[in-house]
Amino acid sequence: MINRLQVVLFLVMLFGFLRLSAQESVLIDGFVQSDSIQLQDIHILNLSTRQGTISNLNGKFRITVSVNDTLIFSGIQFHTLGLIIDEKIVEQRLLKIELKPKVEELSEIELKGHDLDGFFYIDTKRMRDSLPLVTDEAVDFSNQGYDDPTSSNYVVPSANLVNLVSMIGKKKRKENKKEANLNEKKRQAPINMRKELGDDVFVQQMGIPKIHIEPFIRYCQKKDIIDLYVQGRLMEVIDILIKEKDNYRRERILNEN
Repeated sequence: MINRLQVVLFLVMLFGFLRLSAQESVLIDGFVQSDSIQLQDIHILNLSTRQGTISNLNGKFRITVSVNDTLIFSGIQFHTLGLIIDEKIVEQRLLKIELKPKVEELSEIELKGHDLDGFFYIDTKRMRDSLPLVTDEAVDFSNQGYDDPTSSNYVVPSANLVNLVSMIGKKKRKENKKEANLNEKKRQAPINMRKELGDDVFVQQMGIPKIHIEPFIRYCQKKDIIDLYVQGRLMEVIDILIKEKDNYRRERILNEN
């Protein structure tokens, strides 16, 4: 009876020791890939310790973790991945991560006319202020022997006109398309940011209730997190969210109670 009791006590103590050891911080090795391609410069952040690292040329990295820590993996061209460290990872001290590439979808762009009257002399004068790539000499044809269109001697060099207008149109459409895409990315940034990080990161790691996630993101916009997110600087966004969570909880959440 005494021997059996001693064995039970020993097993209880051993289990407690193993469980305590599992909670201790350990250094693990890992590598990041996508479709069997090793990924360099992927940011890895431990939200629990606020320590991070970057994958090397071969996609390998090392980071210190404990059980229940949350790791965030992010890269400009890949979807962000969140991973909660379990006892198996700590025991094996090895981590293999597969990231999914982002597929950029362009929104529809409405192309409008340039309000041209069809008179070469008038239209080129009108477009001067909006064409930084076209020099004064290019649109001022007085130095090139071309008269006012009201003159009977007015001659339109058709080939040059087509090339000029084509160049102007392409540049303007490209600028409009780029601006429209940027505005759309900024508009979708709060939604995409929440999707990439996941509600669990806000609720469990930052202590932000689910109904407060969207207001919290809007609250942090004063720190330019939208511009940072659109630029792919997710780690800086996460750092701002972590720094601002206590202020938000004190100002918005605790005041409700």
